Amino acid sequence: MTTFIQELTGRYVAAGADRPDLDARRVARAVFVRDTIRALYDADKQFGLDPADNGSLAELVDAAEEHLEHIANDVSRSVTTTPHTGGDTA
Repeated sequence: MTTFIQELTGRYVAAGADRPDLDARRVARAVFVRDTIRALYDADKQFGLDPADNGSLAELVDAAEEHLEHIANDVSRSVTTTPHTGGDTA
């Protein structure tokens, strides 16, 4: 079990590692979390596991979607409010 946790943690940390700015990494990690939870939920549905379990995973998928949306909105606000420091001067 520890190896799985270490591998999952490594993948989470690595999500967005190829992106230079912090905001892009935050979005990439939120996408990783959402996709991981969605994969678990889809696997439960595919194998017909208890619907009560599916319900709690469905709630987690919804929460992950909201988390991703919140981070994406946060990032877009910070990008649009960042002062422009280059380009034409008139």
